[in-house]
Amino acid sequence: MARRTVTTGQQYKRVEGTLTPSVWRVSRLFNDQRGVPHAVVVNVDDPTNSKTLAGSILLDRRRFEEVVASVEPNDSGDAPVPS
Repeated sequence: MARRTVTTGQQYKRVEGTLTPSVWRVSRLFNDQRGVPHAVVVNVDDPTNSKTLAGSILLDRRRFEEVVASVEPNDSGDAPVPS
């Protein structure tokens, strides 16, 4: 099984615990003083709202799930373009 990692630009939402699940985009990655990986995530709907989480929290499937960006075809008949 491939090891999952957190990368800049990925989007996550909480699995439970909120009535309106917010989508969070990873804006920055860093290691703390002990070398533990962390991610700064920004609320997609409110970019002024950010938080720092340990990478292991984002990868915990009981807490967060990755949101895969939808792809919609354009009107010209060309290949789909990520939205």
